Amino acid sequence: MDAVNSSEIVSDANEIDPIRMQCTAGKKYSETAQSVASNGTEECKKQRHWSELPSLPLERIYSFLRREDQFNMSLVCSKWSEGYGLPSVWKTFIFHLTKSQLSMDTCPVMKFVQRYSRMFRHVEVYHEFSRKKRFINTWCRHFIVFLQFLTSNSQLISVRFVGLSRLLRHIDNTTYDDIYRAIKNFLRSQNHLQRAEFYGYSFRIQEGVELLRILIQNNRKSLTHLVLKGFVLYDPMGQEQNSNFAQNLPILADLPSLTTFEIDYTLIFENMVARQCTALQTIKSCQTLVLSKIILEYENTMINIEDFRGLTSTDWQFLKMLSPNLQVELIIYTDALLRREVEFLIVPNMPITLLKYNLHRHEAFERRMITDELFRHLLACKTNDHLVSLNLWLWCPVQDLVSPFIPFLPACKKLKYLVINIHYPTNGLDLMEYWLNNRPEYLEKVNIYIWDIEDDEDYTTLKNLTSQYVSRLKLIGMNVEVEINY
Repeated sequence: MDAVNSSEIVSDANEIDPIRMQCTAGKKYSETAQSVASNGTEECKKQRHWSELPSLPLERIYSFLRREDQFNMSLVCSKWSEGYGLPSVWKTFIFHLTKSQLSMDTCPVMKFVQRYSRMFRHVEVYHEFSRKKRFINTWCRHFIVFLQFLTSNSQLISVRFVGLSRLLRHIDNTTYDDIYRAIKNFLRSQNHLQRAEFYGYSFRIQEGVELLRILIQNNRKSLTHLVLKGFVLYDPMGQEQNSNFAQNLPILADLPSLTTFEIDYTLIFENMVARQCTALQTIKSCQTLVLSKIILEYENTMINIEDFRGLTSTDWQFLKMLSPNLQVELIIYTDALLRREVEFLIVPNMPITLLKYNLHRHEAFERRMITDELFRHLLACKTNDHLVSLNLWLWCPVQDLVSPFIPFLPACKKLKYLVINIHYPTNGLDLMEYWLNNRPEYLEKVNIYIWDIEDDEDYTTLKNLTSQYVSRLKLIGMNVEVEINY
């Protein structure tokens, strides 16, 4: 109200005194100019404040940006350029050269590696495969130089190598030897690794064993997480030549700080466990390990189980003595006869807490086996005593889902998570009908995925029926979700 009254008084005075009106207009113009100047000064001050950000918030901003955006930010002012060189900005480095970068005469990335590699703590290496010989040779050359910089300058906490197997099959022996030597020298230079992950490198077994031995010798006290997926080639024809590899192979006791071991079923895994169990029987006493999880993956298209010894129930018993808190996550991909593989991989005394079984084949014999023999064998091995999560991928229709589950599920007192992937015309309705009258109190979450419905009417009908069953199951306290893939 006061502001309005003041405006009215000024207006009246201006009407009476034109000279005063001019003075007032001039005053307003002067005030406006001062205001604009003041705002400009404030903007300048704001800009100056941004350029004077302390290191901590500057580091925080850099942490949210991609490497390309970090570089652009470093060009804004000298202060931000200094921030670009802070250790936190370079703590994690991803070596992933694109085809456009490989087509250049010189790779700008390598300049930053040379300058900042001493600050690296977490390194990830990814290879984008190309059949062009020029790209392959350029990537190999930069990769070797990259490893040499790491060898000279860095003490890493974690390293992750992904996807070199296809590359190694398309290079000459000299380049292969150079890469192997560079990796070996790099591992020999590291003494504080806590995580080491290899995905798809496919070394020859003797070379893989040598790299593993160097890695463990240098980082035995610090290494807590080890991944060897596709680490060595499966070469059954060369087993006689490789018969002495186990003599140089480390055992699990050589890794006193290891908590998680993720590996394919390979000669390395089999012999590490078997040699460890033999050592336990010989020594009669051994300090227990903190190893709490083995993630073991088997794919029958990659190996032939007849070429392996197989771990026995006694082996796993000794392994549990060494690692009392051990849990095993077993992942099986297969299209072969079920009984032989399951009996080879799953034996008594294996503390399997997660089982993922992925069956590809469609023969009627396989369907009968999956619904009968699998659960029968799991019960015989007392796998149900430990099982927390069960994931079944049945890439074939199964006429009866209820019968095999009835004796098995009630015996799994620790089972919390159940995932079923099935192909239509199997629909899971019979299993949900059974649960309405026999609710499994222990299950916390059930996911059912139904695949390959091709008919519109079938899809609509099944969608409505499953929705009704899900609603009824939720009323009795079961957390069930059904997804139909049309």
